[in-house]
Amino acid sequence: MLFRRVSLIATVSTYFLIFIGGLVRVSGAGLGCPDWPKCFGRWIPPLSAHDLPPGFNAQTFNVTLAWIEYINRLIGVIVGFLILATAILAILYFRKHRGIVIPAVLSAILVAFQGWLGSVVVTSQLAPIMVSLHLIVALIIVSLLIYSTQSSFHLQNGGLPKPLALHKNLRTWIVILWAIVLVQIILGTQLRSQIETTLSQFPLLFGIELIQRIGLINYVHSLFGITVTALAVIIAFLLLRKEHFRLMGLAIIALPSVQVFTGSAMELFGLPALLQVFHLWIASLTVGLILIIYSEVTYYQD
Repeated sequence: MLFRRVSLIATVSTYFLIFIGGLVRVSGAGLGCPDWPKCFGRWIPPLSAHDLPPGFNAQTFNVTLAWIEYINRLIGVIVGFLILATAILAILYFRKHRGIVIPAVLSAILVAFQGWLGSVVVTSQLAPIMVSLHLIVALIIVSLLIYSTQSSFHLQNGGLPKPLALHKNLRTWIVILWAIVLVQIILGTQLRSQIETTLSQFPLLFGIELIQRIGLINYVHSLFGITVTALAVIIAFLLLRKEHFRLMGLAIIALPSVQVFTGSAMELFGLPALLQVFHLWIASLTVGLILIIYSEVTYYQD
């Protein structure tokens, strides 16, 4: 059906945008365009410092960084229109089904808020709290899209399922895991900002010595990582007991394990940029996977 195709494309595109946003962050292109929504006062970035409009300092202009940030914004606009189309189709096809319409419409509303928040991120000069909020809103949007898409799939594939005997607290634990992963991601973005500040003061620090210099937030981040892994193992154990959920059970163990591996590798190898991007992206994929599991458990348990 058209709605499910568009919503699935919107979901995948949002994940792609999150990945691109990570690349923008580690490349230092977050302020490649110092203004918003334009870039150096133009709708299309200048190709050289000679093309800068009056009022902009040529020393702050880097054509590569400007175009990286511009492409990121352009992809964001395309994704925004896809999410808007998802909301419109939800209203047209599923107006009587709140579990589909409300998440789709909320995602479209949050996209508008996300656009405004992007301007605040730029004007705040990439303040860590604003960067974290910008990312969390993106993850909430993709969570809403996933829930809406999966709900439409369940609705269109007929009838009530045969209930499965699942642990009565399973859904509660899944919600707790989702919340903890979001907190873990916020801590990660704050940790990244703290690392940048520390490196500006001690540029020769590397690997474990750098991490140790960061202080408490690194240990809290690691503690939450251990908590995520432990809770994921418990949930996976309960899922693996049912054939329908075995693949999801394996996935909910695999993603946090890869997350721990990439985090450890960053400490050992001096925070390589590409590992930072994948570390964050895997966390965002985990958020989506948790929502898929929650929706599926709800469908077979109610």
